[in-house]
Amino acid sequence: MTMTRHLLSPLLAILITTATAQVPTLLRDINPSGDSGADGIGCVNGLVYFRANDGTHGMEPWVSDGTTAGTRMLMDINPGSAGSLPSTFLGWQERVYFAADNGVNGYELWSTDGTTAGTVVELSIDNINDLESSNYFTVYNDMIVFQGQTEASGRELWISDGTVEGTVLLADLNPGALSSSPRHFAEYDGLLYFAANTPDIDEELWVTDGTTEGTHLVKDIDEGSGSGAPRDFAVANGLLFFKGDDGYAHGPELWATDGTTEGTYMVKDIIPGGNGSLPYGLVSFQDEVWFRAGNGTDLALFHSDGTAEGTVELTGSTPAISYPENLAAHGGHLYFSAFLNGSDQQLWSTDGTAAGTGPILQPGSTVNGPLYPTDGITSCGDYIFYLAQYDLGIGDEPYTLLNPTGLDEALMHQRGLLYPNPTEGRLNLNDAPAGATLQLTNLDGRLVLRAPVTDMDISAVANGLYLARIVARDGSVIHSERVMLAR
Repeated sequence: MTMTRHLLSPLLAILITTATAQVPTLLRDINPSGDSGADGIGCVNGLVYFRANDGTHGMEPWVSDGTTAGTRMLMDINPGSAGSLPSTFLGWQERVYFAADNGVNGYELWSTDGTTAGTVVELSIDNINDLESSNYFTVYNDMIVFQGQTEASGRELWISDGTVEGTVLLADLNPGALSSSPRHFAEYDGLLYFAANTPDIDEELWVTDGTTEGTHLVKDIDEGSGSGAPRDFAVANGLLFFKGDDGYAHGPELWATDGTTEGTYMVKDIIPGGNGSLPYGLVSFQDEVWFRAGNGTDLALFHSDGTAEGTVELTGSTPAISYPENLAAHGGHLYFSAFLNGSDQQLWSTDGTAAGTGPILQPGSTVNGPLYPTDGITSCGDYIFYLAQYDLGIGDEPYTLLNPTGLDEALMHQRGLLYPNPTEGRLNLNDAPAGATLQLTNLDGRLVLRAPVTDMDISAVANGLYLARIVARDGSVIHSERVMLAR
């Protein structure tokens, strides 16, 4: 789909933005000369890891603590502008593991402790007999499971305990040099489910308990030589949901499994016939699975409890939702990107009701479709992280949105109010915690001032409306409100 960026109606922006206290904030302008293209964001131990291009080093691994100063490149793994194209950041054994290509050996397993010196190759394919490449890493039962490739067996299911000796072929599901290409891993009820290709039945749903003997087919969804193509796994309401395709009978629709062949079923034929509703972006929220699917006329937001009757579209929101994707549950809300007025892709949120659903705009932004580059929204700590272009001069860069988990706005205000508000230049806070700081963000999402709560003099900034956050010594946000500076 081609996007054309143009001016958003300032009046529309004001009307919608005033309905929410959440303001998107630029994390860092990583590539001052263009777009950083930040994506692949993963949350490990309160830090976000992602890949980005600073305009010099290509796509390399980055880490952030949610502040501009704490957002930095971990390592230039593949020197030069080509980049190492890292992916799949996951936590294991007090380190963060990811796949990266140093430009010589192809994708290998790397790990980091969050420092450049502590970013190293964990499993070099040069050290493992016959292994030519590795990818699609996941953690299961304190082991690393991944797709590994050799000349003799093709791309098959491998497992590792982190040592060369403990890195072995787990199952050659497509015997010989042909590949089963295992991927889309998801843990459910103590087992690891995934999609794999095998002779005669194509790509179907498989499961493993981490042993060769315990690796087997769950169900041939598209019976015969067709592909069931299971994708987008999510655990909700005691079931493992996914997109499945039984072929010409119903096409791609919402499926679920309890882990047995008999208990693997199509939940609902949302669009009757063979075309299918193409469910996508499944995520667990409020004990249900939420996802995007076709309703016959548009792509809409659905949710399901695992029954046909309990699989329904969220309707009635104003404005209406169109083409939702990049779903992420965070702090009692579901965040996603969707079109506003047909072409303007913005950030949205819902509390699960039509009345509690709407877009979250960046005050002052006149860009049409600022979330068009986004390929994911990630919840981490008190923030969500995503890629956006609210300013054409800044380009596509990572942004954050504050929504403290477990704290609603009313409770935050009960903890103390900033005063006077409006102010002529100085703020005060009742019961100000020791060591806390004020972070003042303008309507462009930029941090314009940081000061100790004992001396909140904001007279150096221009008159206007700002978002003020009081941040504790441990980094948690303990108060947030809008303040007006008017001299």
